[in-house]
Amino acid sequence: MALTGKGQAATSVTMQPSPGRHTYQCESGRTRAVDRAAHCFAALPTRFTFTVDVESHPGGSCAAAPTRRLLDLLDESGSHGTFFVLDDVLRADPVLVREIARRGHEVASHGHAHRHLAAEGPAAFRTGMTAARARLADCLGVAPIGYRAPYFSLTPAAAWAPAILTELGFAYSSSVLPARSLLAGWPGAPARPFRWPDGLVEVPVPLGRIGPLALPFLGGMYLRWLPPWRLRALARDWATTGQDGALWSYCHPYDLDPDARLVHRPDAGWLGSLMLWLNRGSMLPRLEGLLRGRRSVPFVATLDEMAATAQLWQPGGGGTSPQKGR
Repeated sequence: MALTGKGQAATSVTMQPSPGRHTYQCESGRTRAVDRAAHCFAALPTRFTFTVDVESHPGGSCAAAPTRRLLDLLDESGSHGTFFVLDDVLRADPVLVREIARRGHEVASHGHAHRHLAAEGPAAFRTGMTAARARLADCLGVAPIGYRAPYFSLTPAAAWAPAILTELGFAYSSSVLPARSLLAGWPGAPARPFRWPDGLVEVPVPLGRIGPLALPFLGGMYLRWLPPWRLRALARDWATTGQDGALWSYCHPYDLDPDARLVHRPDAGWLGSLMLWLNRGSMLPRLEGLLRGRRSVPFVATLDEMAATAQLWQPGGGGTSPQKGR
């Protein structure tokens, strides 16, 4: 998941194209990588939602170039996704945001600042999100209805957030990681789409389990680092749950940026910073493999379907009720 914060550059690495980069051998190796990835995800449903958290990353370039590569990838597969845009990116590059919408994708909000919700508090969150949503509406001519919290930080410490999002006009959130996590999580939250008491629909992070660990295996650093055999096993396990319609992946523009400098991230530590930096070359083939034989539709296109079966969940109040609908 996203781990954006301030840090100092620890070292720089210059990535130079190797001789023969575009030779047959190189292209053949790429094709094999995509084939392996497609095999890993073969058990998953043929419909899912491809999501992108559009944010810049310390030590890397701006988000524009890798975001456009993701747009091209979706064009090539005939798919459309949901792009959660951070307010800083919108203010820096409104042309990019308009291009995302023009190419047929849903533009949603990734927040007004990349901070944990609990660190903000209700008043600052309401003020910031009111302004961020208005800027997106001014840019696109239509207000966003979707929201994703930085770090998936809709946790028990930020239980006030859904009511504010509903008040501001959002219809759904994709912000809960329903398990324990090193960064943020809500153990005990439903794994399927559910409704908050105020009516907001929540689309939780799809998780795969390795022993006691629950991992968002279709996103970010996890998608880059998990070995193919493990991804295949997790995909098969997830497919047995029958949650068709709630499956989604996530990535960031920086996941496709191998030329970025290594930056020490105080919020990730040295090991986390290194893992966020390395192995970015594996991301694009894995995303291509995920899209092969599969169609991505944005959340907005499946919202009514998810809302119709979403159960009401009252945190700390007895779990889910049999009530359904929005």
